[in-house]
Amino acid sequence: PCLSNFTAPMGTVLSPDYPEGYGNNLNCIWTIISDPGSRIHLSFNDFDLESQFDFLAVKDGDSPDSPILGTFTGAEVPSHLTSNSHILRLEFQADHSMSGRGFNITYN
Repeated sequence: PCLSNFTAPMGTVLSPDYPEGYGNNLNCIWTIISDPGSRIHLSFNDFDLESQFDFLAVKDGDSPDSPILGTFTGAEVPSHLTSNSHILRLEFQADHSMSGRGFNITYN
């Protein structure tokens, strides 16, 4: 569940074992791919990560060097995001201790 490509027009990205807590020592990458020329809209429905130690980075494109649209941690639910391209890369990192509920993100 930690490396996936999403190609459906709409769907849900869940952290591992959501909402039971995502565990430790994770490095997950999810790629959302839509039709060329379109954009992707993310809605954060729930968000709870260990503050300052576990992070979700949203990147505009499919490479590790793509521009970052936002990096999120803690329990504040981020506002909606829209990509500038037809590919979004979500990178999730969790350290060796403590975890939160995780996240539930829908896209279209």
